[in-house]
Amino acid sequence: MDWTKPLSLAMVLLVALLVVGSILELLRTTFTDSNLLAASAITMALVAIAVIVTVAAGARSKQWLDNPDSYW
Repeated sequence: MDWTKPLSLAMVLLVALLVVGSILELLRTTFTDSNLLAASAITMALVAIAVIVTVAAGARSKQWLDNPDSYW
């Protein structure tokens, strides 16, 4: 159906918004405390790596673009 592509886009945008919000909250709460700066930097690096790996894994399969009904 045609409604699955906009729904997929909405879900991707929602996840991206949640990631950005999480990073902003991490910056606001954790980077302001100098005692936690090293742990915060490591956490940010791990989050960035996880997001990059997830995007790369999702981009490898373009099947959802061809036929989203059978993919989902």
